[in-house]
Amino acid sequence: PQRLFGQNSKTSRILEEKKRSALHRRIKKCEKQVNDHVKKVHSNLGDTVTYQGRVYLDKMSRDLTEMLYWLQQERRQAALEQGGMVMVDLPPVSPLDLV
Repeated sequence: PQRLFGQNSKTSRILEEKKRSALHRRIKKCEKQVNDHVKKVHSNLGDTVTYQGRVYLDKMSRDLTEMLYWLQQERRQAALEQGGMVMVDLPPVSPLDLV
């Protein structure tokens, strides 16, 4: 991203990291409370909490990884559509060609 190469890139990256860390702390705090309630529902009522058809605790444990994966796929698709990445068929290389 362009923000990484500006004049104040080091300062802006540090500020961005501080904001990100603060948000992660807030999310973790909420996540713990929600998980405790979900576990109480399961232990007290014998019911399984789901979100969009998936077990909530399973979904949330994988949610960040899945989000990053799909973000990467969207970026790849955008790069392909803009012509930033061009797929070229290269001729096969044999070991003799390297000598």
